[in-house]
Amino acid sequence: MAKGRYQKWLENENLVLLEGWKRNGLTDEQIAGNMGISINTLNKWKQRFVQIRNALKIGHESANYAVERKLFQKAMSGNVTAMIFWLKNNWRDKYNDSALSLEEREMTKARKENVIQDTRIKKLKADVMERLGAENNEQLDMLMDKLIKEADKEHDAEQHTDKQTD
Repeated sequence: MAKGRYQKWLENENLVLLEGWKRNGLTDEQIAGNMGISINTLNKWKQRFVQIRNALKIGHESANYAVERKLFQKAMSGNVTAMIFWLKNNWRDKYNDSALSLEEREMTKARKENVIQDTRIKKLKADVMERLGAENNEQLDMLMDKLIKEADKEHDAEQHTDKQTD
């Protein structure tokens, strides 16, 4: 990253330019090309500089709002395709093509969340094992088991509370 090269992109007129490029549908890779930098540099700058990150976010959101407004106008004018699309995305419980019942969809969602959690745990365990080395695997397994049991207890308590409020 060239020293000070990012500074010109923190100026208001250039932040507006970034926002406009994103609003016009350019990808981050295309924007990086317009800026004369690599996509990796843009990603680093987005992490480091909230102004750049926010300009791109605002541009993206502006485009989404504009498209949403047009879709809604088309749906309200009687465009059946727009109506169907709107209802399927904004009233999913009622307008869903899934052959699964609401309960089955909820169970599928819960299973998916469990798989995601299990994957995160396995990745964390692998990271810790790599850092500690093979000699501490038994201690790590015991610690991970305790953490998983605690997390399960918390999850069960949350589920119980959610069911009581329903």
